[in-house]
Formats: sequence, C-alpha cells, structure tokens
Amino acid sequence: MGTKFGSRARKLRLAMVMAGLAWSGVGHAETLTVDALYPARDRDAAQVGSLVVERFGGRDGAELSFALEGVLNEVIVYGQPYFKVVAERSSAPADAVLSGIATAQVQNQPVEENRKECVERDGNDKCIREEQVKIRCNRRIVSLNPSLRMARIDDGAIVYQRQIFKSDQVVTCPDRQANRSLPDTVSMLVEQVADEVRDDIAPVFRSDAIRVLEGRKGLDKDQSNRFKDALKATFRDPGQACSIWQSLDTEAPGQSSVVFNLALCAEQRGELDEAMTRYRQAQTLLPREPAIRAAFDRIAARQAAEADYNAREARLGGTGS
Repeated sequence: MGTKFGSRARKLRLAMVMAGLAWSGVGHAETLTVDALYPARDRDAAQVGSLVVERFGGRDGAELSFALEGVLNEVIVYGQPYFKVVAERSSAPADAVLSGIATAQVQNQPVEENRKECVERDGNDKCIREEQVKIRCNRRIVSLNPSLRMARIDDGAIVYQRQIFKSDQVVTCPDRQANRSLPDTVSMLVEQVADEVRDDIAPVFRSDAIRVLEGRKGLDKDQSNRFKDALKATFRDPGQACSIWQSLDTEAPGQSSVVFNLALCAEQRGELDEAMTRYRQAQTLLPREPAIRAAFDRIAARQAAEADYNAREARLGGTGS
C-alpha cells in the first residue's frame, strides 16, 4: 500500500508541476527579440578593412592561420563581407597584417578512480560481495596559448595584441578511452581561438530574447485582461502586443510595466531615441529594476557599433573592405 501511495503522490506532484509550468507560460516565454549589431571587443582593430593572415610560427601555427583566414573571410555585416582577407603572397594591398605563434602543449597526469570489484562469488559464480578498488588512469590536458598581433602596414602601429588560452582535458582508464584523438582536440582548440579572435576584431549581430515586465498593478480588470492578451501575443505577433500596450499607455499613463514594455518595443524596432526616453521614464517608476540598466547598456553598445561601422565605411569609401 505504501508503495502505491508513494507512486500516486509522485504522479500528483508531477502533474501539479506541469500544470504550473503551462500556466506560467514556460515554453512560450513572454519576451521580445531584439536583433542588433554590437561592437567588436577591440573597436580599434575593427576599423581595419583588409588584412593578411601570415603563416603563424609554432607547430600548430599553420592550422591556426588557415582557421583565422576562414573565420574572418566569413564575417558578414549588413549583407556584405566585413573584411577583405588577402593571400599572404599576393600583391594586392592590405591595411594590416595578423601574425602570431601557436604550439599546443600536452600534459599527462596520473590519477586514480574508484571501481567496484567482485571479491567473492557463490557456487553459481554469482557475486555476493564487492569492494571498492582503485585503478590507475591518465588525465590528458591539452592547452593552446597562442600569441597574436595585428599591425598596420602603412605605419607599423600595433592595433591588436593578445594571448589567448584554451584548454581541454580528458581522463582515460583501462575501461574508458578518450572520446576524441589528440589531433582532433588540437583542432577543436584552434577553432575556439579563431572564434575568439573573430569576436575581438569584428562586430557581431546578436539576437536577444528580452523578458517583458508582467506586473499589472494600477490596471482595472478589463485593462488587466488586455495586458495579458499582449503577453500572449509576444510569441506569435509582437506588433500586436506593442499596439495593445500603446493603447493601455493612453488609458493608464505611467503604469510601470506598460512604460517598460513600450520602451522594449521601440528598442526592437530600432528606434533607440524613443526607447531611451521611455526607459528613463520607466527608471523613475522602477529605480531598482535591473532590466532597465541592462537596456541602457544594450543601447549604448548598439550606438557604439553603428558609430564604428559608419566611421569605417566613410574611411573605406563605403565599400566595407
């Protein structure tokens, strides 16, 4: 009886949890998606239009050079290649040279793991007693710590310089082998380094799902129901959600969630001045709301990215390369 009751209780608790998730909208998160261009981590390096990737020194330098060429050649901003990647021995002009050195290091460390081992069997060869035993294993640590530098060709000025550290480790035992070979591990780390450099020296498009605010304090029953309709619409029709909040803003001006959500609507449309105005209004109503500070940071980053891009385009003659 106790077992049956426990099973029923677990099923009931599971049903209640699932019902709670469904009611709360999990799976249909009340968010608006903001798609935007954000600046490179190194904004000066991102001003380079064309570059040569030299053959890096070190045992793994050549592989990293080829990976960087591929990654940087595939950077697309507003439908156009962001960099013109020039072959090393080409006579074509370039703004800068990216060089470096890369050699992976491998370290093996002895380790022990516990295993259960049968130490006694009955007459039918069935194990009747087990003990914990230690087995010898090996921890393989592979690290890649390349040094990179990008310098302008015209005056030799260094515009980007960094050491990047990436590592991977795996433990192998007599009963467990590595899930990838050493060369495959090095290649994985090389790709990670190339991706890191890409984000350092080129802007990136990002889609962020930003949660809307859901508080309905200050709204009457009809307004509250329409607010909930707007929450549901964020998933299938963001424009409709924003229209509902716009109407509610006229009827109940200064309702904090409505003000914030309209700011987010403006941000989603790319109307950053209006978004900033509404976020500032929201901040006076919700001075401790962390989502507002995050919104200010996003908008500042977007404005920086656009300023960088426009300055680069003007200098390069609008070619993007």
